[in-house]
Amino acid sequence: MSENVYYWQKVMGDKPPSLNLEKLKNAVMDVFKNESDNYKQKLVYNLLERVRNNDQKEFFYILLKAINKPKENFKELWNELQKSYDVMPEEAFINFAYSIIIGIMATYSGGE
Repeated sequence: MSENVYYWQKVMGDKPPSLNLEKLKNAVMDVFKNESDNYKQKLVYNLLERVRNNDQKEFFYILLKAINKPKENFKELWNELQKSYDVMPEEAFINFAYSIIIGIMATYSGGE
C-alpha cells in the first residue's frame, strides 16, 4: 500500500473516500464564468501539466492562487475544496483534477 493511499484512508476514517465530481465541476464553472478566455486557457494548460506529472502539491497551489481574490465570493467552491484537499490516491486526484479543468473549460465563451 502506498503512503498516499494509507494517508487518504487514515484521514477519511471508516467511511470510503468519495468525491462529488458534478458538484465540484459546477462550483468551478460558477467561479470562472467571468474570467477571460486567455486567462482560463493559460490556467487550464498549467493545471493539465501538473496532472500529467501527478504533482498534487503544485496543482493545488496554482488552483488556490487562481481563486484567491478578495472581492469574489468562492464559498461553494471553497467548501468543496476543503472536503477534498488532501493527499489523494492518484486515481482520485486525476478525477478531481479533470472535474476542475472541465469546469473551467465549460466557461469558455466559445462553449465546451
